[in-house]
Amino acid sequence: MADRYEISENQKVYTFYLRDDACYSDGMPVTAGDFLRAFQRLMEPENFNSYAAIIKNAEDIYQGKKKIEELGVTVLDEKTLQIELEHPQVQFLQLLALRSFAPIREDAAEILRPEDCNGPFTLETWSEDLVGMKKNPYYWERDNIKLDKVEAVCLESSDEAYERFVKGEVDVMPIPLKGAEKYSAGIQKKVMTGICESLYLDLQTEGPLQCREFRQALNYALNRVEYKENMDSDFLVPNARYVPENGLGILKTYTENYQDLPCTKYGNQKLAEEKLGEALKKMNISGAEDVNIRLLVNDDPWSIQEGTEIKRQWEKKLGISVELETATGDAFWAEKDNGTVTLTGVIAEYADMMAYLQSWNYDYTYGEEGNQSDTVQKCLRDAERQTDEQIRLSTLYKAEKALMEDVPMIPLQLRKESLLLNRNLTGFETSMNLAGGGYEFLYADFK
Repeated sequence: MADRYEISENQKVYTFYLRDDACYSDGMPVTAGDFLRAFQRLMEPENFNSYAAIIKNAEDIYQGKKKIEELGVTVLDEKTLQIELEHPQVQFLQLLALRSFAPIREDAAEILRPEDCNGPFTLETWSEDLVGMKKNPYYWERDNIKLDKVEAVCLESSDEAYERFVKGEVDVMPIPLKGAEKYSAGIQKKVMTGICESLYLDLQTEGPLQCREFRQALNYALNRVEYKENMDSDFLVPNARYVPENGLGILKTYTENYQDLPCTKYGNQKLAEEKLGEALKKMNISGAEDVNIRLLVNDDPWSIQEGTEIKRQWEKKLGISVELETATGDAFWAEKDNGTVTLTGVIAEYADMMAYLQSWNYDYTYGEEGNQSDTVQKCLRDAERQTDEQIRLSTLYKAEKALMEDVPMIPLQLRKESLLLNRNLTGFETSMNLAGGGYEFLYADFK
């Protein structure tokens, strides 16, 4: 929406100059006031979030200490917007791409309408099994948008999707984890989804998971490479980190720059046994056979296979008892905080290591003696305010290393997805920061 911007010397004030041709899909111009309206809406109790809190005076306005007019967002003229932050935040430009900050037109209704869209496509149809989008005739870059329409259709099965793909009715479809060889009518492309799958540990419920040494034993005992081999899948990338392996860094990726961590993707059987011994002594338990934990996975064949392999490794390498449980929907999330180890995944909203680590900015061990949550919280706060990128990344690494000592979560794997593409489709991309790989049709076309 902006064709240029300026950042003040102290990196706290951003001035954006909107395009003269920035319009909604009915031709109404997008103005600086529309963005001000969006920021002011975020000050309402039901809409306030951590991203909004970085704007100057936002926290005080939310708490009723200041008036909405004192928010650090100013309309300089119809096409110029100025935003002042509480402190420097190097990822602020990425945050502005989130839907929370999308402009709100003056005549906006409570429910989003097609004319409220200002992107390359605008909503045309919406139903349970079909979302139709047509080209926005007023989009500023409309001459470079080649597709007139994009439809996302929900089908019953991969077989049905492939049947329609062969007929030319579908141009992009995901391929199942097993049996990819039979989908030969197009080009197969493996992509990273951005999904980081981990084992979340409930540290609030009384039991062995409240013992840090026991959590460390679980982490060391898990060989992610062996796990991937036994799962027999090319869609899994072993991961023992709290961040993805290809995260942005300086010259090299973040994980290439910072490799000295307590645990690797291969695990460590010797350390697993040592930590288990310390844990049993600390918990006053005579033997590993007296330890029982619950492992919760989703109720589908693939998740059950994953859970079975994790259970096998822990029982074999630690001698403990692991009860594998399954659930779906609301029942799954209800059990997640009921003394379980839960296999689940997350995807970051923007491409920065902070996006993966910021969720640990609280006392995640609930006062456990000797925990490093204070260190983690301080590092995250310091990194958030740091403008020197090398220092910022080093500070995030310190937070990650402390998390791996406390083990409130056991990282497991990154997830790939295989797509089947029409052989004539060009310009199609995916994004790791949108659920499901984030299909990007912006510059797609057919040759």
